[in-house]
Formats: sequence, structure tokens, C-alpha cells
Amino acid sequence: MTRKKLDFRGQAFKDVLGFTFQHWAQQPWRTVVISALVMLSAVADVLTPMFAGHLVDAIASGPAARASAWHAAITAFCVLAALGLGATLLRQAMYFNIIKLTLKMMSEIAANAFHRVQRFSTDWHANSFAGSTVRKITRGMWALDLLNDTLLIALFPSLVMLVGATLLLGWRWPMMGAVVGIGSVLYIAVTVALSLGFV
Repeated sequence: MTRKKLDFRGQAFKDVLGFTFQHWAQQPWRTVVISALVMLSAVADVLTPMFAGHLVDAIASGPAARASAWHAAITAFCVLAALGLGATLLRQAMYFNIIKLTLKMMSEIAANAFHRVQRFSTDWHANSFAGSTVRKITRGMWALDLLNDTLLIALFPSLVMLVGATLLLGWRWPMMGAVVGIGSVLYIAVTVALSLGFV
């Protein structure tokens, strides 16, 4: 791919993300709430395997008659249940808020786009196919819906999970945390390079 095409594609990404972030900035509290809910839900998912390990350790630690083994197992099970319930409730709250965020953005974008189109000259309207213009605007709105879902529901939680799991592994087993961290950075770099350069 030529340098000119890469520059054009890079500028398109910047323009689209800048446009999206401007609309996020019009609803700052909702954006902050969504980000916090995503982070808390991802942290609950990161901590789940650790407490599952505590439950397995408690069960395997000795005879079931030991009071300390029972106490550790019940504590780990209760924490696991709380993490599962908390993650589910946080996700539902996140979906509720992202729906509100996206619907408000889509209605504002449609209103602004049609306001601009209606201000075009009569000659432009006479020579343009109205159906294709409406179709382009609605496709842009749908694309924004998908972009919000991709950024806030797919990429951001994945990033929090990756960083959280790497930090947790690094805290419990430093060498493994370093290997996972370096491997993750290399994988992301190769994926981005291949996506932008070849796909």
C-alpha cells in the first residue's frame, strides 16, 4: 500500500474518532459513568480466576472436617458469587447507559446533518437523489452505533482485562507477568500493523 493511501486512511481514522469524541464530550458524565462501569466489570472478571483458585486451594488443603478449610472455601465461594453478580449488574448498567449515550448522539447527528442538507441550494436538491442522501446519513448513524459498541463494549473492556490480568500475574508471578505483558504488546503491534497495512 502506498504512503499516500496510508496517510489518507490515517486521516480518516483521526477525523472519525475526533468527531466521535466531540459527541462524547457533550455527555461527559454519561461517558465517565460508562467508563467506570466498564472498568469495574472488567476488574471483577480479572479477580474471578484468583478467587476460583482460592476455592480450589481451600478444598484441596485437607480433610473436609477442618473448620479452617470450610471457612476458606465458603469465603472464596461467597466472593466468587458476589463478583459474578456484581459483574452482571455492572454490565446491565453499562448497556443501559451506552444505549442512552448512543441514541442521543444519533438523534443530534441526524438533526445536524438534515439541517445542513436542507440549507443546500435548490439546484443541488434538484440534481441530487434524495433517497441516496438520506441513506448516507442513516448509514453514518448506524456506523456510529457500531463504533460506540466497538470502542466502549469491546476494545476498552478488553484493554482493562489485558492490563489487569498482566498486573495480577505480575504481582503473583513476576516472570509470567513480564512475559504476558511483552507478548501482549508485540501481538497488538503486529495486529495493528497488519490491519492498517494489508487488510
